[in-house]
Amino acid sequence: MRRAATRKRPTLVDVAREAGVGTTTVSRIINGGHYVEAGTMARVQAVMKKLGYQPNHAARALKGEHTHTLGLIVPSLKDEFFANLADTVQTLARQKDYVLIVLASADDAAQETREIAVFQSHRVDGLIVVPPRIQTQAFLNAVQALNVPVVAVDRPLLARTSSVTCDNYDAAFKATQHLISHGRKKILCLGGDPDLYTIQERQRGYKDALQQASLSTEIISSATPSEVTKGLIAALQRPIKRRPDAIFGLLNAAAVSVYEELSKLGRKIPEEVALIGFDDFPLSSIVTPTVSVVRQPVSEIGWAATRLIFEQIERSSNVPHHLTVETEFICRHSCGCS
Repeated sequence: MRRAATRKRPTLVDVAREAGVGTTTVSRIINGGHYVEAGTMARVQAVMKKLGYQPNHAARALKGEHTHTLGLIVPSLKDEFFANLADTVQTLARQKDYVLIVLASADDAAQETREIAVFQSHRVDGLIVVPPRIQTQAFLNAVQALNVPVVAVDRPLLARTSSVTCDNYDAAFKATQHLISHGRKKILCLGGDPDLYTIQERQRGYKDALQQASLSTEIISSATPSEVTKGLIAALQRPIKRRPDAIFGLLNAAAVSVYEELSKLGRKIPEEVALIGFDDFPLSSIVTPTVSVVRQPVSEIGWAATRLIFEQIERSSNVPHHLTVETEFICRHSCGCS
């Protein structure tokens, strides 16, 4: 019995011949369609679809062409903020006909260094990265050696790259001022890894707001959530004159812990202890009382970072740009507002 002939995979030359254009024109369309008339582009794209042509990204990478592949490193995909960030980048990358490779680093510099090597082997056109909590020299060297546009998100990179961050200092300063405006004088700052840039900036804003009001500060901060919870429980069980009358949670997890522990102790929010959290969470507007939070516009952050990386890829530019996205204070009931 004669074996059926294997169907030949269409090539760039086949597309050019069928569309009646040169191979250079087809290549330009694959790489974004610069300097190609709209009618010609539509005709070539129709032929590509008809023939089932798929660009060979590996071959193009070897020739120094764009692979239409982006890399994204986040600390965790379990964290709602970073999961939403990845979703936004994925949506915008797809609109540009780019493939997004997402890796989670557990906030470890050695792991991120290994992940950058993965992106190097895939010859990504650009990298969006949430830098590790401690940026080692090996990690920074790996970023530089990648030799493609890089945009840092949430935390700035110590290397000379672009970044998109929130004004954590200003957000924390204003949130603390809001608690002071409700007459709170013993405001506890709770949660977060003290090595993280974002936590350091939030603590700085908290301290400055209290110092400006001539009030004392108290911070319970640790990379281990159980240690933070232990410190919170001890603070809430002090004699009444030494207990906090307000808590500013530096993470949504910290705000949730405060809510749980106050409920266990039968303490009323906000009558006995006012509460503001950093980062919104799904139940914050449903529980009673509702929880006031500082909201980071994660979709806007992801959109800005992706737009910036594509601008740099298309212009073949590594000139750094630094964008600051404003946060929003969502005033609900836990802070003392009615």
